Amino acid sequence: MQETTEENWAASVDTDSSRHDPLDRTALRDQRNFLVISAIGLVVLVVAPLVVSDFYVSLLTEILIFGLLVSGVNLLLGYTGLVSLGHAAFMGIGAYTTAIGTSLLDFPVWAMMICSVLASFLIAYGVGILSVRTKGVQFLLITLAFGEMFHAIAEKSRVTGGDDGMTNIPRIDLEFLGLDADHDRVFYFFVLACFVIAMAVLRRVVVSPFGRVLVGIRENEKRMLAVGYTAFPYKALAFAISATLGGLAGSLWVQHGFFVNPHLMTWQMSGEALLMVIIGGSQAFFGPLLGAAFYVLTKDFLSDLTEAYLLFFGLLFVLVVAFFHGGLAGFAATLARRMRRGSAKQEGDQ
Repeated sequence: MQETTEENWAASVDTDSSRHDPLDRTALRDQRNFLVISAIGLVVLVVAPLVVSDFYVSLLTEILIFGLLVSGVNLLLGYTGLVSLGHAAFMGIGAYTTAIGTSLLDFPVWAMMICSVLASFLIAYGVGILSVRTKGVQFLLITLAFGEMFHAIAEKSRVTGGDDGMTNIPRIDLEFLGLDADHDRVFYFFVLACFVIAMAVLRRVVVSPFGRVLVGIRENEKRMLAVGYTAFPYKALAFAISATLGGLAGSLWVQHGFFVNPHLMTWQMSGEALLMVIIGGSQAFFGPLLGAAFYVLTKDFLSDLTEAYLLFFGLLFVLVVAFFHGGLAGFAATLARRMRRGSAKQEGDQ
């Protein structure tokens, strides 16, 4: 009798494991693919500044900084289904917090970077509590209104230099490591370290139960309400987390250019961030980084050819949206699947 019970238990375990095995194997395969892509990307980002000129090191730094901003935007757009036109304001909040604290109050840069992140999070959480109660176009417009409000404050404030902005903003002191961040390559690797840490934290957020709830809200908010999840606090926290990445990007931006002005907080900058996400692919974790790279490099290339570069960039954007479903990341994933199917078919024929 005991042997029969043990056999039945073993059979039930085998049945359960076979039932869940496809999902487990899919999750393991996705995790493996993510780690492989991350490793390859990290190697490229580490090696690239060692073989290119100083000018392209500066462009790579811009790509990583914009990658932080648009990864935050993607947490809203790609994972939560919210479209914001005011996220550049939080990049500006981070930038001005660092600029005021270092150049006017003489605080250490590292301390003001932390303050920039915290200020962006707290202000965005307050804005989010008011904004996420709306949906669709209403949410877009209210975020636009908040963004323009912060832009107006920066533009009219004498403390921030008004429309002229602020200059002579120092970079972080890395002498304790024997490094001088005033050298562009050293500062690039500092930005890369910040980017890697931020992406690791963001990855934990999107694969956590919190991240899965955000995806559920994006797909069907009413169904999430029906199973007991209140969407409001999740969306407000997602809004704050996304703005935190923008605040970090702003703090790094002023150190990169030693300068900040209110243009950083305009709705046009928020629109460009949305373009980067769409071009790169909002359904892919690293899609925003691809979009940022495409935007920065293409804009630099076209601006050298003609003053009407925005016209041609607009045409490129239309082509990407029309023919690259899922953005550049979606196109790359589709191409990889076709290659795997082709190789599998060839092996089957043999």
